[in-house]
Formats: sequence, C-alpha cells, structure tokens
Amino acid sequence: MNSKYRISPGSKFSIDHGNDEPTIGVFKGLSVMGGDTALVFETDAGVLRFINSAHIVSMDLLEESEQVEPAGSMESDSVYYG
Repeated sequence: MNSKYRISPGSKFSIDHGNDEPTIGVFKGLSVMGGDTALVFETDAGVLRFINSAHIVSMDLLEESEQVEPAGSMESDSVYYG
C-alpha cells in the first residue's frame, strides 16, 4: 500500500452503514443522491449500491486498486466541495 490514503475506483471495501450486515463491494465512484453525495459500490452479485456518505460509519479496505491515474488528472486524494 502506498503512503497516500484515498478511496480509489477499483478498490474493494467492507462498508458499515448502519445495517445488520456490512456491504462488501468494489468502489465505482461518486454520485449525487438527492442533495447529498453517495459512494457507489458494485457488490459480488453485480448490484450497484449507492450509499449516502452521511450514513457511512466505517470502511475497511480489503483490496487496493492497481489502477493508474491518467496524466493530468486531479489527484485522487484531493476533495471537491460544490
């Protein structure tokens, strides 16, 4: 694992979001969910799950993505508000 901490597409997580069982899936990206931000994960069953970021209690990194960022892209560990 590298020294930057980030949630990068293609990484697999176990997400505790207040349900009885955590969601386990591969992070696909961010989306709008009403007026909030949702993190989108693809489960092993192929279901895309949109989890409101305000409901996430914790996330455990299970497998880090090997994806390489394209040149000139925004750094993955930067945060955008707006």
